[in-house]
Amino acid sequence: MGDDFPTRIADLLESVATRIRAMTVDRVARLITFITLGLVALMLVSTAFVFLLVGLFRIVGELVYKAGGGDWSMEITYAGVGGVFLLLGALMWRKRTSSSAKEES
Repeated sequence: MGDDFPTRIADLLESVATRIRAMTVDRVARLITFITLGLVALMLVSTAFVFLLVGLFRIVGELVYKAGGGDWSMEITYAGVGGVFLLLGALMWRKRTSSSAKEES
């Protein structure tokens, strides 16, 4: 019994430390990993979105120029794409206000 007591105390302290680490450090490390991966994914998606918009404007600008837009091709392109975004925003706003009005009723 005398030689077994220090071993049991050491094992108890090790198991308590392991449980505490599992409840604190391991969870925080996992959370930090997910946040980091999420930020990297967000940066990649936002970069791809910017490239997509630049490509969209260039393609539409070339189509407008070849269709006879001349010197005003980029202005027409900006107005056209801006109008599409304005219509999409108006439709989303209308859906938002109609659904919030139903919730209030």
